[in-house]
Amino acid sequence: MSLRETACQFGNHQMLAGIISEPAGPPRRLGCVLVSAGLLPKFGPFRLYTQLARRLARQGLPTLRFDLGGIGDSPSSHSAEPLPERTRREIAAAVDHLCTTHGLDGVILGGLCSGAEDSFRYAEADPRVRAVVLIDPFCYATTDAKVRYLALRAARRALRALGVYVPRPPLKGRRAVTYHYMEQSESRRILTTLLARGVRTHFVYTGGVSDTFNHERQLAGMFPGLDFKGLVTVDLFPRTDHTQFLQQDRDQLVEAIAARVVTPRV
Repeated sequence: MSLRETACQFGNHQMLAGIISEPAGPPRRLGCVLVSAGLLPKFGPFRLYTQLARRLARQGLPTLRFDLGGIGDSPSSHSAEPLPERTRREIAAAVDHLCTTHGLDGVILGGLCSGAEDSFRYAEADPRVRAVVLIDPFCYATTDAKVRYLALRAARRALRALGVYVPRPPLKGRRAVTYHYMEQSESRRILTTLLARGVRTHFVYTGGVSDTFNHERQLAGMFPGLDFKGLVTVDLFPRTDHTQFLQQDRDQLVEAIAARVVTPRV
């Protein structure tokens, strides 16, 4: 089954650039918006966003992936405003555009890393967001997680001593970007708001954050006392890199997300 992709521009004053993967299956009243991951353009790391958008479109979800201002094909806009406000404004423009052009009742919002947290923050105030998909977002090491990570390091050292495990050499030089996750108090507040509104929240974690998140049950420990009401789900892929370098890892992640969000309940 083929699908069609349409380049688009939207937003006030200066244009934001995006691509909509048009539904190839039966149309739905729900779409998806993927928010830029860090400094990467709208195709995502190793074209993850492209693959995910096309997969969701085949299930009837029009999916918009776009460049935030100053990234890829989108020029910088509203430069006098703080970055969080500019990001909120640009995500709102993307949601407005997709809902208007396709007559949608609501959207799924998601992204990787900073794109996940930008989606999560935006979802708090927009009732059109019916679900969020967060790939390697904020994570907070619980006591159990720290113990599991120490056990993992011990096992690696033993395998290294036996010559079975050979670690990759460390990267030289300073990182171009150091990302700081949102504070736990903020994520708890937002998640509480989304739960009260009935928004489904799906967390996806990879082995790229195994030092702080390394077990599916850890999510409940990160938010003690919070009733998830059956609206929160989590998938853990411990053998997958943060940027899903291998095609097989991207395939697995995309299919897992599609299975979670493409359901009548959304």
